Amino acid sequence: EGLKTGCVVQHKDNLRVRGQELRTTRGKRTNSPRPLHGFTLVELLVVIAIIGVLVSLLLPAVQAARESARRMQCQNNLKQFSLALLSFHDTAKNFPPAFARNDPTKAGASTFGTPGWGWGTFILPFIEQKPLFEMFNIEVNRLDGAAATKVPAQTVLKIFRCGSDSGPKLNANRFDYAASNYVAVFGSLYDQKNIGATVLAGSVPNANTGVFGPNSTVRIAEITDGTSNTVLIAEMSYGPNGMKDVNGSSRKYNGAIWVGVPDENGSGSNVCNMLSLCGFVAGSDVRFRKPNTGDSGNAISSTHVNGTQFAVADGSVKFVNQNADGKMLDGIADRADGSTIVWE
Repeated sequence: EGLKTGCVVQHKDNLRVRGQELRTTRGKRTNSPRPLHGFTLVELLVVIAIIGVLVSLLLPAVQAARESARRMQCQNNLKQFSLALLSFHDTAKNFPPAFARNDPTKAGASTFGTPGWGWGTFILPFIEQKPLFEMFNIEVNRLDGAAATKVPAQTVLKIFRCGSDSGPKLNANRFDYAASNYVAVFGSLYDQKNIGATVLAGSVPNANTGVFGPNSTVRIAEITDGTSNTVLIAEMSYGPNGMKDVNGSSRKYNGAIWVGVPDENGSGSNVCNMLSLCGFVAGSDVRFRKPNTGDSGNAISSTHVNGTQFAVADGSVKFVNQNADGKMLDGIADRADGSTIVWE
């Protein structure tokens, strides 16, 4: 029994000693360094390079998505114009004129006449802008730069701006009236063609082969080519057109204004809110009115890739390639030329 008791005591002592050694070992601080975790400079540079590559691959996709959204916004604007113009037709029994002018062919009249209220003004009540329309009092006032009409005409309306166009709110090329990116289509006849000694086709009532012209009152029944084959409104850009003039300077599109064609200081131009769309019919003048042409600062144009969008007389919107067949361009511009259209 004594031997057993001694063994037990000895065993307990051994356990006590081992426990103390273990605690002592755990409590000791060693001089060996702890391992450090992090990036080396090379690894960091590799990560940065990979991120840069991913961003460069992603950026074009982001830009394309944004442009797609802006193009859809522009398409919606044109859709609203079509519906507003059709509503105007339901009320007045004809489409509004591209702009209202005194007959410039009368003796003593200027080339462009006055006062110049445009299609954009006439449809204001149909795009929820009736109070603005009433401010103009178009039966009395002229669009001649007077503050009573110019101040409201400087109202920036989002529906008249294409989201892809970065032009200013006021168009400095058009007497600082509120800018627009949309124009009425005169037809395939060149709007600046001389008719007589001093008068231009784009200033003569009933010279338009399309739906719009000065003092025009075209009815749907007169669109014998069909409303689905005839365009109403087109785009017009503000800014560089990718070409150079004879001095090597960048040429620019002048943009439009929604109010009409002002007559300030005896000056004004129908290209403020109306343009031709030419394919072959206009002969040598075609180059001035082809979509996205670089030969003119006043042309149907857009910043969308490879073409422009149009509001069609049936209420739809069509995209037309800038290299589309000339016969098709003439056909969609004219309302009654008997052409059969296959949209490209």
